[in-house]
Amino acid sequence: MKKLLTVALTALPLLVATPAAYAGSTGFLRIHMVASSNPNRPQGSRADCWIIELPDNTRMVVDIGDDGYYGAVTSRLTALGISQVKYLVGTHDHIDHIGDMNAFVSNGWVNNSTMYFPKGAINTQTTYYTALVNALSNKGMSMTKIVAGTYIVNTTVSGKAFKIRCLSPENSLVDGGSDDWGSENEASLVLKITYGAKSILMQADAYGNVEDSILAGPYGSEINLCQVLKVGHHGVNANGAISCREAYLDAAGVNKALISNGSLAIDATIRARLQARNIHYFSTGFGDGYCYLETDGSSNWTESEAPQWP
Repeated sequence: MKKLLTVALTALPLLVATPAAYAGSTGFLRIHMVASSNPNRPQGSRADCWIIELPDNTRMVVDIGDDGYYGAVTSRLTALGISQVKYLVGTHDHIDHIGDMNAFVSNGWVNNSTMYFPKGAINTQTTYYTALVNALSNKGMSMTKIVAGTYIVNTTVSGKAFKIRCLSPENSLVDGGSDDWGSENEASLVLKITYGAKSILMQADAYGNVEDSILAGPYGSEINLCQVLKVGHHGVNANGAISCREAYLDAAGVNKALISNGSLAIDATIRARLQARNIHYFSTGFGDGYCYLETDGSSNWTESEAPQWP
């Protein structure tokens, strides 16, 4: 596959220090994987943080993890020549996803009147959620709660479809009580971002049972033409639960995967399933943990550096 850049990892800081290389994203969908490691926090570099440049020249940030990520994401945005983002998404109420999001809001990085978060009482329990809600209130912003089927964006750019749609959680599973998902991870957002014939599937911390639920549900047909998968729950085992069910990978047609495992080992079963399908994967635990993928909506996804595998 043609590489956008053939750059040694040691030379990467020179690349990101040149905002002109990234300043105009019109006509391209580009996803940046951001890693940070803070020795004072146990989550460290395994947390989630994603910058997405959208084809209409707007920007989106999905999750800002544990302490240390505010500096990591704002430094990366500055290096990319980005001073504000239009869309801010928190996928669920865990510190390694929204731990530093209140600082991001408070310091004026969002140029919008709302942000997006999953519906459901189970994702409103921690001090991180409360801090985020307070930060939004202080900035005169609201929080829009979304469920499967909701569009954040549904338009066209340069004659190509441009959509950001929520595929999970289903409304019937986030109304509280006995119908609620059993964990914040299960009730986290799953997003499909589409430009033309190319899509990213952003899985947050959803496990295999959520993948099965999506496939069997009313939006199962959306799990197609998703060449890039942000692997659920950092590509690691959570008390026996893992993501990347084989039927899910096959339905999507994934050929590239992004994994925010940081200092943790990628689960052996997940790794085997990806490798069996020749899915190239990129990891925050590899090199400096940063890379980006991009497409013009028609051409195959290209990458800023070689994958961790193969």
